[in-house]
Amino acid sequence: MKIIMVLFLSIAVALTGCAQSNTTQAPADTTPIGGNNLLRIGTFNIQIFGSTKASRPNTLTVLAKIASTYDVLAIEEVGSNGSSATEATCISVMDTYVARINQIVGSDTYAYIRGYQYAIVYRKAEFQLVDSGLYSGSQSFTYQPLTAYFRSTSGNFDFAMLCIHTSPSKAISEIPSLKTAMSEVSTQYSEPDVICLGDFNADGSYYTEGTGTDLSGFSSSSYITVIPNTADTTVAASSNTYDRIELSSSMATDYTSAWGVIQVGQVYDVTQCEGTTTTTGTESAISDHYPVWAEFYTNKDTD
Repeated sequence: MKIIMVLFLSIAVALTGCAQSNTTQAPADTTPIGGNNLLRIGTFNIQIFGSTKASRPNTLTVLAKIASTYDVLAIEEVGSNGSSATEATCISVMDTYVARINQIVGSDTYAYIRGYQYAIVYRKAEFQLVDSGLYSGSQSFTYQPLTAYFRSTSGNFDFAMLCIHTSPSKAISEIPSLKTAMSEVSTQYSEPDVICLGDFNADGSYYTEGTGTDLSGFSSSSYITVIPNTADTTVAASSNTYDRIELSSSMATDYTSAWGVIQVGQVYDVTQCEGTTTTTGTESAISDHYPVWAEFYTNKDTD
C-alpha cells in the first residue's frame, strides 16, 4: 500500500473537516480558509454527480462539507461522464450543490462555473473569476477540459487553470498532451502560472506513472508534481494515484509544498449516507475517488 502522510486539519468553519498531508512534515495548519495569506486549491472526481446523488440529503451534505474546506475546487463527472450530460441536468446539480455549501458556510459565499462534465466551485471573497471557457487548443481530449483564469482578491496571486478527466483507455496519449494544453492556456490568458488538475487516470493499467515521486513525463525542471506517485487517491483496496495536480515551474514561489488527500471515511461520518453498498455506510456513497488539494501563498507571486 502506498504511503499517504496524514495530519488532521482543524478548519474554522462549522461542521467541516479534512486531513492534511504534506511534503515538508510541517505542523497541521489550523488557519481558517483564506487566512494568513494562504489558499487551498484542489480537485475531486465525485463519480457521476448527477440528479440521483444530488437528491440524497446526507450524501449531499458530506459533499458540501468537503467543498467548504477549499477556496477553489475543480470537480469532474458533473451530470454524467460523457457527452450525454445535458446542460439542464448539470446546472440543476450544481445549483443544488452550491446552495447546500452556502447553507453550511453562509449565504452567497461560494459560486461556480461549469462546462461539459466539469465544474469549478470557488470562494467569492477570496477569488475574482477573470475568464473561463472550454479548452479550444490543438490537443484532442475525450472529455474537453474546462479552463479558467483566477485572481486572488488579496495579495498578488493569479493563475490559469485547466481541469481534466482523461479517458482511461486513452490516458497514455492524453496525459502527455496536457503539457501542450497547459502551454496553450498560458498563452491564452497571458499568464505563466498554470495549474492542471483533475482525474488523470495516471496509474494502474492506464498509465505508467514512473518510479520517482514526479509523474512520468512531467520533468521537475518544467513542472511541479503536487500529488506524488506514492499517494493513494482512490477508495478501492488497490492503491492508485489517479488524481493529480501539476503546476508550471513558475509557481515554485506560490506553492507552499503542503498537499493533501482527504480520506473521506476517516474524516466524515458517512454511515448515514444514502446509496452506500453496505448497510453500515461506506465512502462509496460519496465517490470512488478521494479529494486532493494543494496550498498556495497569496502574496508571493512574482509574475
